Amino acid sequence: MENYEVYKKEFMESLRADSAISGSDTEDEFLSRTLDMLCGYDEIQDPQRLGFGDKRCSGNRVMRVDGYCFDETDHSLVLFISDFEDLMETSRLTMTRVDDLYWKMYYFLDEVCNGKIADYFDESDDVLKVARLIRRRMNAAMDDPEQILKIKMFIITNKELSTDLLDKNLLETKLRKTKGRKSVKSTKKIKKDNFNDKPIEINLWYPERFYERERSASNDPIVIDFQQDFGTTGIPCLKGNIGDNLDYDAYIAIIPGKLLADIYIEYGSKVLEGNVRAFLGTSGSKSVNSGIRRTINNAPDKFFTYNNGIATTAADVEIEEIEGQLYITKIVDLQIINGGQTTASLAEAVLKKTNTSLEGIFVPMKLTVIEDRETEDENGVRFYDKMVQDIAKYANSQNKVTAADLFSNDPFHIAMEKMSKKCLAPPVRYPVPTGWYYERSRKRYEQEQLKLNGESLKRFKAKFPKTQVITKEQLGMYLTALAMRPHIVAKGKNFVIKEFNSIISEEFRKNKETFNEFYFKKCVCAAIIYRTTDNYLESNKDSAKRQTGFWYKAGGYKLDIVPYSIAKIISSIPAGYVLDWNLIWQKQAVSPAFMREIEIVTKMTNDFICDSYGVIVTEYCKKEETWNKFRDTVKYIPSEKFINELVSSGFMKEQESAVQKEQKELDDLRYVMQIIEAGEDYWDHLMQEGLAKNALSYADRTYLSQAKDFAKKAIIPQTNSSGKVPMKVMQMVKAVLDVRDKLESLGIKV
Repeated sequence: MENYEVYKKEFMESLRADSAISGSDTEDEFLSRTLDMLCGYDEIQDPQRLGFGDKRCSGNRVMRVDGYCFDETDHSLVLFISDFEDLMETSRLTMTRVDDLYWKMYYFLDEVCNGKIADYFDESDDVLKVARLIRRRMNAAMDDPEQILKIKMFIITNKELSTDLLDKNLLETKLRKTKGRKSVKSTKKIKKDNFNDKPIEINLWYPERFYERERSASNDPIVIDFQQDFGTTGIPCLKGNIGDNLDYDAYIAIIPGKLLADIYIEYGSKVLEGNVRAFLGTSGSKSVNSGIRRTINNAPDKFFTYNNGIATTAADVEIEEIEGQLYITKIVDLQIINGGQTTASLAEAVLKKTNTSLEGIFVPMKLTVIEDRETEDENGVRFYDKMVQDIAKYANSQNKVTAADLFSNDPFHIAMEKMSKKCLAPPVRYPVPTGWYYERSRKRYEQEQLKLNGESLKRFKAKFPKTQVITKEQLGMYLTALAMRPHIVAKGKNFVIKEFNSIISEEFRKNKETFNEFYFKKCVCAAIIYRTTDNYLESNKDSAKRQTGFWYKAGGYKLDIVPYSIAKIISSIPAGYVLDWNLIWQKQAVSPAFMREIEIVTKMTNDFICDSYGVIVTEYCKKEETWNKFRDTVKYIPSEKFINELVSSGFMKEQESAVQKEQKELDDLRYVMQIIEAGEDYWDHLMQEGLAKNALSYADRTYLSQAKDFAKKAIIPQTNSSGKVPMKVMQMVKAVLDVRDKLESLGIKV
């Protein structure tokens, strides 16, 4: 990436350009963009805007919050506020200004929980609905899974930090050396007083911090110095001497429950990134987490015996021998792969004060240190990611993480990425055929460009324009909306991807021939439909900067309007008809008739969801009954022009079946080529290894012998005229590949 000054200049220039195009205030554009970035970093989840500006309240105080969200992982309320100047050379962010912004958020919270917030807003204002939600969750009972236990305040600015922030040690930015690695930059949080007995922390996000995060391929690594950060010697451990020349180091440790809880309270979901899932909560007498809670509170001395422990990874550790015992004294990028439930339950006991000391609680801990974070296989899957996925898959835990929880390396995503590289769109929007780049893991699009320069970089950008990048989270939203489940989309990207993953992984395993180039083109069409609807609202919205008279206002419910509108249109298509995917693909746009439906239905959707019966609109849209009511009771008939563009579902199924058949034949040929390309010696080697281990049945030996002869002849058998591989040959080929997989699972190198 370019240097910091260039980054900052280009950020402001693009911000102003986007603001001019959309007609929004530059500060509004700044907040939208930075919130999207923070979501991308997994710092916040599904933020909701609150645009009421500075507001006088009791005691002549000034309150303000620009938005909020909840982090279910550590039961926290997140408030954020913007401090923006539309200048290339901004003023400095001082400690005085930080305090000013802090107190504005604090006073808002105070009026919500302890004051009379209703005195300052109209009853119809969504601020009051949000306030009621926050107050209910702040005052929730101890066993309520929605109870707020922690408050995070985010100050987002385009100003440079003043040195007085550092001089007072309220914000500490320094370089920490770690063994065998480069210096790691660590940004501490500002510590403030509690609110209603709940801890508060403030996070500053400023240009240099955004730059550092954008420059790195992954999130800021957590660097834990146990003595400095938690006042303890470290974690007693044993090093596993399990072989030489391995790609990792292994340790077995016993970590005090209080230390594990403190780590989680300090870093939250950052130590669960490999796990992906949010904490499921401890409500329900039959839940696993409820059982963990009972042990913590009623039988802490039995915790070590009853609990299966945690499986973790790290990039690096420092080990010291103290009085004959090895201790992990420092750890870089700690990730809990299995045992997130255990960890969060311990932290919850401290925060809820049901067991603040966790005296006598110890947790078994398996630690795998994987330093290599860059090496990739032929599918572009990092060795590190594969290790994490396998640990999650095989580790013994209270709630096993499924393959869908670590989805970037799922065969579905790899297949989609490959198709995106070869399936080029017609030269409609651009002078040459272009690709829609499928980004199955974060920043993969940028990482590919780092390997290029000059003409090769220019060609890559021309082939894959930035406007044609689709992330896996976006694809989940697009397809879920088209599947007429807008209430799922309204729940936010984390919920969507979880639902989408579980469905699509199963479908791909059952019938992967369905996921061919035609399917990929439909996915692109889904992106075009969704983005067209979104852009229609964004480009026409009425804002303080540009009064257009348009019904959609800045800060409206676009995130709900878009999926609900698309689902409504699709649900209203007459039986026996479907969208003409080929037409959308060829035009790389929706037709004028389709566009007219979007214009009508988005207004209709907005009117419907805003009549939410006193419920926060964004919460109202998450309910399935809301979608059912909109679908079934709001009258809407598509225009004749739009209906005339539809095609029969039978015709579309014929096309899909033809492509599926072709895909299956291609896959069969690929399987056959695997047998041939492996070579005669390879299959002979597998035969000998399998016999030596006494691992082969008579049928297995027969299949391996056939594979050996097949590879020796190196000829692809075909039927007379169809060009297909005979069924008997395919049965043998698949049986041979199954034998190979069986031998690999037994530890035989294949």
